[in-house]
Amino acid sequence: MMNIDGSIILEGGANRGIFTAGVLDFLMEKDIFFNNIIGVSAGASNGLNYASHQIGRSKRTIMITNKKDRYIHKSKFLTSSILDMDKLFVDFPERLFPYDYNSFIKYKNDVELVATNCLTGGCEYLKIDPFKRNMESCRASCSMPLAAPVVQINSIPYVDGSVSNSIPLDRAQEKKHKIIFLVLTQKKGYVKEQAGKLSKFLIKAKYGKYPKVIEDLDNRANRYNNRLAEINRLEEEGKVFVIRPKVDTISHLEQDVKVLGDFYNHGYSLIENRFDDFLSYIKNNLN
Repeated sequence: MMNIDGSIILEGGANRGIFTAGVLDFLMEKDIFFNNIIGVSAGASNGLNYASHQIGRSKRTIMITNKKDRYIHKSKFLTSSILDMDKLFVDFPERLFPYDYNSFIKYKNDVELVATNCLTGGCEYLKIDPFKRNMESCRASCSMPLAAPVVQINSIPYVDGSVSNSIPLDRAQEKKHKIIFLVLTQKKGYVKEQAGKLSKFLIKAKYGKYPKVIEDLDNRANRYNNRLAEINRLEEEGKVFVIRPKVDTISHLEQDVKVLGDFYNHGYSLIENRFDDFLSYIKNNLN
């Protein structure tokens, strides 16, 4: 097994995370792991499966073939939550798609799940407690704006990590890691647009008592686009290694199994085709 002293950063994007699943499954098949795993939203779920060495689990939890096991319910947008978070973070890990907590404990990876503190607006790096079989930190990281409830942990309200830090490159830089591998879920050239009037209205209605969250969401597009510009520059300089789609990305709430399968295969084939480049990057940045 190759344990790389560096960071792998996994962007979210709800079901676009199936692309990341393909990338990580390839790495696991090659027995390649990073000591530090940083996941945001869907990337947090992907990262946990990577840390427990469960090849195929991310794919199975996104490509749901049995309709009764689906966790996305768009019809509930106005009445409750689009995402069934109990199914995702209780039923899935405990019954439908068991999470291997023992394997997670055995391999001792440092897994950080990015969530946004609703009171401060800052991003925090949470961890799961495998001994208590508790996925609340991952639930918090995945609490997608307008689609899922705020999550309380130790009386602190949290929402999706992408609200404050969609691609936490800065976290890996703080750790002085020379090897940084980013798995992004948007193709190169993507520019995040500002939220429209309706979205802003709904955000204020839902998060009115959390002004820092509203402020974060107002600044989200600029912050995201600036981070992408930094990543592009570092990629050209050979300081980071980036895998991202080369085809148009899918909807973040996509449920069509074929569409999801194609996007998974795209992620898998991209890292497979660039594997020699990846190994060269590792070798060149070890010292």
